[in-house]
Amino acid sequence: MGTFHLAQANITTGRWAFDHWRMRGFTSRVDAINDLAQQAPGFVWRPTSERMTNDMLRLGRDPMWEAFNLSVWESVESLWAFAFSGVHLEALKRTRQWFEPESAFDVLWWVPAGHRPTTEEGLARLELVKQGPTAEAFTFRKRFPAPAPPGR
Repeated sequence: MGTFHLAQANITTGRWAFDHWRMRGFTSRVDAINDLAQQAPGFVWRPTSERMTNDMLRLGRDPMWEAFNLSVWESVESLWAFAFSGVHLEALKRTRQWFEPESAFDVLWWVPAGHRPTTEEGLARLELVKQGPTAEAFTFRKRFPAPAPPGR
């Protein structure tokens, strides 16, 4: 286990509310994909879906229209291997069917091993990356290395 882990957050807005029949292709996959993520090599942590929904409501966001995801991984490579393969990749290929393309944002950032980012932290990093990738908020396309361990 390294000194730092990779946190990721993403958000997008549905074309319809998640209880609409046209969103079933997405909503019917969520639990299975979350289960697969938790079993994937390099997965560290994710908050429960219930916690994220409650956080979104508390923050004045609409969890019936906005899909928000937050998780922590051992490395960029372990997240990449999960996100761009198997069932998750099949769902990614269909995102335009369910979500407004211009509403999709994702962000990566390094956290000390053991840190569990909050929904607020994820949303703040999503806002930060909109200004352009930096070491504090970056993307798969423009990556930054983990900080050097203390004392190095």
